[in-house]
Amino acid sequence: MGAVPSTPRRMTSAVQSGAEYLIGVFVGDKPIPLSSDLWIKLLELPLTVRWPQTSVIQASEALARNNPRTRHLAKMLVHLAWCLQECASASGGPAEVVHARAVNAAYMSAVFLKFLIENAKSERFEELYLGLDEEEMVAAGLPIGEQW
Repeated sequence: MGAVPSTPRRMTSAVQSGAEYLIGVFVGDKPIPLSSDLWIKLLELPLTVRWPQTSVIQASEALARNNPRTRHLAKMLVHLAWCLQECASASGGPAEVVHARAVNAAYMSAVFLKFLIENAKSERFEELYLGLDEEEMVAAGLPIGEQW
């Protein structure tokens, strides 16, 4: 279905444990700077890596708990925008790699946004914590004071 094979291939334990580590850091309680190489590694995970639904729910719950402090969902959305820009300009490396990053960023954003929206305690958009602090925006070269 879509860009991902409907029958996942068997993953080697090294790839699976590396993927679990990266997802664990993403949903964890320590903020990852927007400029960290960890984002590229996370977005370049094989498209065939899959987890049981219970693991996805646990990861979503962890992200919901930690996102107010880490702002990882907002950072993932920034990386999604950057990936889409790379796809449009075709200057981000081999087309397959750039496309895979964009697909991963879109998929992860969708999974976690869906969970956060469905489990929100209110109907306030602010509860999603999609903003970044000014220092991180300056470091990443993002415009300050503009809504996007």
